[in-house]
This record gives sequence, C-alpha cells and structure tokens, in this order.
Amino acid sequence: MVIWIGALLLLSICAPAFADRHDVVRIAAWNLEHLNDENGAGCITRDQADYDAIAGQIRKIDPDVVAFQEVENEAAAHRVFPETDWWVEVSSRPETQELRECGEITGKYVHRLATGFAIRKRDGMVYERHADLQSLGGEPDSYQRWGTDITVTLRGRSLRLLSVHLKSGCWSSREDESSSSRTIASCTILRDQVPEVRNWADLREQEGVAFGILGDFNRRLTVEGDRVWAELSPESSPLELLTDNLEYDCAPRYEHFIDHIVLDADAAEWLVPNSPREWLRDTRHPDHCAVSADLQM
Repeated sequence: MVIWIGALLLLSICAPAFADRHDVVRIAAWNLEHLNDENGAGCITRDQADYDAIAGQIRKIDPDVVAFQEVENEAAAHRVFPETDWWVEVSSRPETQELRECGEITGKYVHRLATGFAIRKRDGMVYERHADLQSLGGEPDSYQRWGTDITVTLRGRSLRLLSVHLKSGCWSSREDESSSSRTIASCTILRDQVPEVRNWADLREQEGVAFGILGDFNRRLTVEGDRVWAELSPESSPLELLTDNLEYDCAPRYEHFIDHIVLDADAAEWLVPNSPREWLRDTRHPDHCAVSADLQM
C-alpha cells in the first residue's frame, strides 16, 4: 500500500511536466545552402559524410517543424530529413530556364533553390499544405523564391506557418541608400516582396489564426529603425521578432541576423520563455545557422 501511494504521488508530481513536454512544438528556420539530391551536384560539393553531418545537426536541434531554404527538391530534403521520421513539403516553383553559374565557380550551375518545410511525424501532429505564396516570385520566369505555406496542428491547436527566402543584396539601410545599379535592383525586388508578406499576415489576422513567418529574410531586421521591419510590423498590427534579443554569433560576414522567426500576438502567447536560440554550425556548410523557438501549444 505504501509503495502504491508513493507511486501515485510521484505520478501526480510528474504528470504536469510530462503533459507540458508533449504540448511543446519546436519550430526552426535553416537555410541549407544549395542542398541537392545528388552527391557533388550544384554549387556546394557534398559527399555522404556532409549529408550525414547536416542530419546530425538536425537531430541535435531536435525540432518538430523546420522551415528550410535552398533545397533542390523533396529527394534532397529527405537526405537530411529521413522519410521514416519526417513529412516534407517543397515549394512548387518551377525551375527557371536561365542557367546561373555558381558565383566565381565556372562550369557549375545553381540548381533549383526552393523553400519548404519538414514536419516531424509525432503523435498528435498533423499538417495541411496551402497554396504557395507565388507573389514573392515576381515575374513568371523570375529566379526569386515562392513562399511555402502550411498549417500544423497538435492536438487541436493550430499554427499557420510561412517559409520565406527573400531577395538577397539589400540587407540594411546602407543598401537602401546605395547608388549601385545592382544594389538598387536588389532593393527594388525586396521592396516589392515585403508588402506581399505583410498582406499574407493581414489575411491570417482577418481569419483569426495564430501564425508565424520563418526563414531567410536576407535583411537585418534587428537593427534599430530598420525600414523593412517597420513595414512588416506596423504599430497598428505589430509582430514579434524572436531574434531581436539574441546575440548573433554565426557567420561574421553577415554582421547581424538575416534568418528570423516572426510570430503574431496569438502565437507569441505560446512562446516558452528564453527558448529562442541560435544553433552554431558543427559543419563546414551550410553557411547559415539555424534559429529555433519552443511554443507551448
């Protein structure tokens, strides 16, 4: 009898913590830098050991949902998100007809770079795929990425998520004021993409659903007075920037976070205190570091 009572007391103490752990969803964003489905393909020459190292880093992060960028296709994603454990959704943006060389590397070309999601196959978790946010891509044959749009539901509580990869080359107010024709072109594209992201957020607010926007914004949103963040998060409808209070320690050439997790007010209420974090790279590539946060759903 004493043992039985003791066991019941132990269960009563542990039950809330156990329930909390099972209701937490860890969301993450990670640009996987030219992740292709074949060894040696694309701009980053990878072998099996490289894919294994990335998969190991994902296990270390231990996420439930990953918004990824720069992935060629579903097969490439499954090389680091095993099909036994993960559902994968990849943007349906078609390949452009234009061949693009890998920067200064001659004879190698950029393969399709897509946004997408990996969703862990865990008890109580289901998801729904929505139409891609194609308006981020600009012209029909543009090289710009579409946004991948899903809803994840854990035991009846739902969260709408958008994976984005915005135009590179317009990282801050310094570029906003540049007279370089190349930089002006980049900033013009980004300037057209930002209202599309905000419009997507407005629609979610009108529907009354909690939502998050994750991925490679290619913009230093945490810098005080940033124009893009002011447009994404107006005073009339503010959003929560989870990288805002983190210390950046990933790739010095970026100077500040360009990968972010953004939540609306409803989703921000689920945020586990002190859970947002940056994951330093254990591998020589990708050149970005993952960021993550825990939500008590």
